Amino acid sequence: LKRILQSMQERCNMKSKYNENKEWQDYLKLYEERPELFLQSDQISIIFDENTINTFVEKTNKKIGVLYKSDFHILIVDLVSDKNKKLYTYERLLPSVNSGAVVTLPIQNKKLVLLKQYRHAIRQSQYCFPRGFGEVGLSAQQNAEKELKEELHAHITKTQYLGNIIADSGILSTQTAVFVCEVEDIQKEYGYEGIEDIVFLTPKELETWISNKKIIDSFTLSAYSLYKFHCR
Repeated sequence: LKRILQSMQERCNMKSKYNENKEWQDYLKLYEERPELFLQSDQISIIFDENTINTFVEKTNKKIGVLYKSDFHILIVDLVSDKNKKLYTYERLLPSVNSGAVVTLPIQNKKLVLLKQYRHAIRQSQYCFPRGFGEVGLSAQQNAEKELKEELHAHITKTQYLGNIIADSGILSTQTAVFVCEVEDIQKEYGYEGIEDIVFLTPKELETWISNKKIIDSFTLSAYSLYKFHCR
């Protein structure tokens, strides 16, 4: 029994500390590559002290660091401290490509073009302006034009940048650029990325849809607000 207990103690001593895990090492690498995402604040401070990290993980059994990566998102969990020095975890969803995310307002023959698109995250369809994640090697404007060619097969005649929006600052760090684009020769091709229909609305008709709660997509509502301010 004494030998068994001694062996168990040796194993515990040999157990690696959390700061040696891949999740934490990937987190430190991300901090080096994109420090603007880790700026410190008096309101909520991000904790990097590895002794604090190790102690917190040991007590709570919560993971900290980069927990998931895809071509589109990086899910991270920060250890943070509030003004009262209370420690807690905070999840953030970062874009895999740092910039270039877009939402477009296509206009053909003075009518705004919206998609009826099935969205897996909410398990239902919604009406929305075309949008897309950032892509390596493309500027936001290039990406906007690419999205319209892919989703509407449209010919773009004019593009105007309106500003940036953040759809949900509670978890997302993505800044999405908004472009109004005059287009021609839209072709309907259903099924691509869940597209079920394409609709053409005057601004007045769109506002009626918004008033009737037919438009609930935050990107679309925010982008239209910028359009009203800059273009009408």
